[in-house]
Amino acid sequence: MNHITAINSINRVPSFGAKLQVLNSSKPKYISDPDNDIDREKGDEYLKTGEFNKAAQFYRASLDITPNNPETHLHLAKTYSLNRQYKEAIPHLEQYLKSNENDIENITLLGECYKKNGMFSKAIECFNRALAIEPKYDYARRNLLDTQNLKLACIDPTKARKERYETAVNNLTEAVKIAKGFLPKGYTNDMKDITVSFDKTSSMGGRSNIAQYEHNKRKISVTDEYTYASPKLTGAYLIHEFTHGKDNDPYTSVREEQDAYRVQARYWVNNVHDVYDPEMDYVADLYKQSAEALDARVAEIYRLRDPGIAETSYNHPPTKGKAAAFSLSGSADQPLKAYEIIV
Repeated sequence: MNHITAINSINRVPSFGAKLQVLNSSKPKYISDPDNDIDREKGDEYLKTGEFNKAAQFYRASLDITPNNPETHLHLAKTYSLNRQYKEAIPHLEQYLKSNENDIENITLLGECYKKNGMFSKAIECFNRALAIEPKYDYARRNLLDTQNLKLACIDPTKARKERYETAVNNLTEAVKIAKGFLPKGYTNDMKDITVSFDKTSSMGGRSNIAQYEHNKRKISVTDEYTYASPKLTGAYLIHEFTHGKDNDPYTSVREEQDAYRVQARYWVNNVHDVYDPEMDYVADLYKQSAEALDARVAEIYRLRDPGIAETSYNHPPTKGKAAAFSLSGSADQPLKAYEIIV
């Protein structure tokens, strides 16, 4: 089971990569009008479905007509970034930020693009700029610390490697402690064989999974991009993964994901007030509206990603024994899927 908390990012970047047919023609037809920007609309459609090269073509066509549109520059920059074309993203982010100078999310994205291109001093300037606006912004903070370590590695790789290792051990140890302290007493007693580590994780839609549980390996991995993240933030994702690990089976369902999100959201709402993270704050805001509002959003995203996802699975909802799993069609004959869980 793999899983990434990206419930909000479907509004900003395509984390689920649903391959929906947007255009009948495989070859884009460019039609641009400053008052009715069809090119940008088409670019948005392709961006949502993870077809980054096509999205970029339409955004570039739009900029040929309206070269100073900051939103189009931003969308093109995000498309390039998700397609790992960080160098190409930089000038468009710089153009966007000329008219949106306090947008900390995209100041940090610019810093990340600088970092990916080895421009560490410029990256550090961006992260410090974002933190001057919002000191609690963990995305900027963890990128700043990561970049400082990468810069150190250019001078003293042994010292940098030791510093990174010690930080990873300390932060992950604290995150596990936080997760176990929040969950009911004894909740993880039957998960002592599960290993937890910072590691490379699978990717979808241009983004690494934040965290993933692999049942066959009895392993929880948190992306190594979170090595310098607040343990409180990492702890939120471990709480979610422990919910999956508790079932001790390779299956997921809409109900299981909803349960995992509810527990994660409850932790964030009640325990974390000094870390700003757009992903978790969005989950928390939905939960504060109502648990049902969060459930609805989770169901929407999972059904978009996999229309055949089962509605229930073993232990979700809880039963006295192993209950039959029902697909969305209500048929008990359709087997559950053992596949990577994406949150």
